[in-house]
Amino acid sequence: MQRKHITKYAVALSMAAMVMVPNAFALNWMDGAPAKYHFTYNGDNGGIASVSASDRNNTFNGKVEKGQTITTQTGTIVWRDSYTNTTTFTVDVEPGYYLAALTGNVGDAQFSKQDADTYTFQFTDKGAEAWCFGDDVSFDLVTEKIPYTVNFYADGQLINHTKATVNDPLDLSVVPSVEGYSFVGWTLDGQLVGNTLTPEMLQSATEDHVISLEAQFAVNSYPVTIRYHINSNDEALGGSTSTRDNVQIAYGTQIDEAWLADNYYLGAYTMLGGDHTVTVGTDGAVIDLVKKADDIDLKNNAYFTLFSKDAGVLQVTCSINGGDAYAFDVNETAVLPVGSLTNQSVITFHVVVEDGKELALECSDGSKKVQKNEDGTYTFQFTRHHLDISDPSNDVTFSLSTH
Repeated sequence: MQRKHITKYAVALSMAAMVMVPNAFALNWMDGAPAKYHFTYNGDNGGIASVSASDRNNTFNGKVEKGQTITTQTGTIVWRDSYTNTTTFTVDVEPGYYLAALTGNVGDAQFSKQDADTYTFQFTDKGAEAWCFGDDVSFDLVTEKIPYTVNFYADGQLINHTKATVNDPLDLSVVPSVEGYSFVGWTLDGQLVGNTLTPEMLQSATEDHVISLEAQFAVNSYPVTIRYHINSNDEALGGSTSTRDNVQIAYGTQIDEAWLADNYYLGAYTMLGGDHTVTVGTDGAVIDLVKKADDIDLKNNAYFTLFSKDAGVLQVTCSINGGDAYAFDVNETAVLPVGSLTNQSVITFHVVVEDGKELALECSDGSKKVQKNEDGTYTFQFTRHHLDISDPSNDVTFSLSTH
């Protein structure tokens, strides 16, 4: 009887213990046990700058290398609010790439784009409390290259375009031409580029993946002949050419007396025809400079210098003693040899003016007389005799104007 009583008491005590203290199996089901999950980054096809991961429970935070497996963990009996854990992967792609696919044992996970070069994707796992364990994950990253449109501009004009991707050949075969210049190459932000689309070049791309290149040219130089004349450029009028310079001057340079003086070509000379601008072209240029002789001989010659003319004067020619007529322009001096004691010398100027214009003559010797010809042109003359040479008026300067 006593043994039976003791047995009943032991059974009751045992049952009470079962109710008061849960066993390990019941603890795992009721309160959740730690669960570890594994994530393996298998690799990629290139273009990945970095992969990193972190989880909500702070059991992993750092970079993930190719072939590496990381582990994150759900909660424990003490950590009741962490039965569910989310692991987030962040992928940064290199310039010129985009993430095209997430493959492998990834379930229904999908990536989302955070900015131009950054993507994220997540996995959520639950602890033992819900009897829902996540599968281990292994994933691969698949990238594609971004196609860029490369526009080619020359002198502000679009002349060509092509498609290219990062680190691949860039077709630079188009060679623009600009008169007077040699093509140097294609530039981006002022720097010459090579025949590969580099990651650095992508920094200048627009949001629409357009890159604009500008042609760079170097100005060519062409031969410019500078001729120095005494009195005029015609021997028949008493002129001579003293020296001639052949120099290389940049295309498009505008040469006038100021330029000639600044570059030490002018000296005591002036431009034949008056101060004007000569632009250097692909054929170069010819500059004629002239000055009156320093040692004029008033005993045997008379000198006639055209000081100025206005735009209404189209042409001036000069002849001596009825000989051939030669073109005559501002700053030229015609030399009239004086004849013998019994003969006189005559210098004749013939002037063409614009239709409807009248010619006016102003001379340092006071002469103003001009003859209007039937064809609308004008003529005026100077006559000198050997005995007149001592007269200062034999060194004459005159101007022509129209009204």
